[in-house]
Amino acid sequence: MSAEQNGSDGIPAPPWQRVPQRTSRRRRDRLTQDVIVEVGLRLLDADGLDRFSMRRVAEELDTGAASLYWHVGSKDGLLDLIFDTVIGEIDIPEPDPGRWQELLKTVARNMRATILNHRDIVRVSVNRIPLGPNSLRFNERVLAILRSGGVPDDIAVSGLLLMFSVVNGFTIDETGLGGDASEGAPPPVEAASVVRDYFASLPATRFPHLTAVADTYAKFDRDALFEMLIALYVDGLAQRVDAATQRGTGRAN
Repeated sequence: MSAEQNGSDGIPAPPWQRVPQRTSRRRRDRLTQDVIVEVGLRLLDADGLDRFSMRRVAEELDTGAASLYWHVGSKDGLLDLIFDTVIGEIDIPEPDPGRWQELLKTVARNMRATILNHRDIVRVSVNRIPLGPNSLRFNERVLAILRSGGVPDDIAVSGLLLMFSVVNGFTIDETGLGGDASEGAPPPVEAASVVRDYFASLPATRFPHLTAVADTYAKFDRDALFEMLIALYVDGLAQRVDAATQRGTGRAN
């Protein structure tokens, strides 16, 4: 559902919305938000965020930038819509009370896969609070998984918020998008071998532990690291749920 339609199904406009609400299209206007978002996402995937501009999107659509602004309000408004579209691509399994932990891991895996499928989308997510229709559905369905499994409300909400931090933080690191790359720095995967060789070259008498585990740094498996991270995250939530159940309350410490 596009922002032009947002509100037509009873969903109120979210706070700080940067996309104008339109009750109808302009006459003889071939453009729609959906078309603009589709082209914008394709250009973002192809060119990256640094080269992304309203002018570039307008050129691709053979129109003027002013026509885009009428539909999406601003560049940030368009990025809001693009981000919400990508969120809508994340597959969320149906609740199963006895499997909430595994389902939450599945959601985290699907989030990571979707992020990695779209260039720079994790950069778009930084300092952006998604409240579009796809984001609402995402939050609703993840909370359904947690609450159907008996997770107390405060732990469910905390777990949902932390999942964004866990997955986004990991993907920012693995894509090397946490900041401007320093000159001469190798790609993340190659860096593991460089670090391994450097640690191995250190004097063992001064750094016995680093030299002893140096070879381990070359075993660079992002998938395995991610699985360990989400296991720690979900196991930690489960421990809090168990503790809350034993106390007979729904409050987390």
